[in-house]
Amino acid sequence: MTQPNFEQMSRKELRAYMLEHRDDERAFHAYMDRLANEPVLARGTIEDLQDPSRFAEILERVEKIKQEGRASDV
Repeated sequence: MTQPNFEQMSRKELRAYMLEHRDDERAFHAYMDRLANEPVLARGTIEDLQDPSRFAEILERVEKIKQEGRASDV
């Protein structure tokens, strides 16, 4: 069986492959590496999560970033 090329897969494809092949450590590590190297859409604190208005601001910022297409496979 040929090994899949994780580098050519989108994050969404790699996640699906990893979930279908849960015993494939290479897939798991490739997915974790991909997540670690992607930009963070938003940063916050526990207090931000507890403050509804602050949390809403963070969600709005993330949605704006997604709509602008600056995040891949989100």
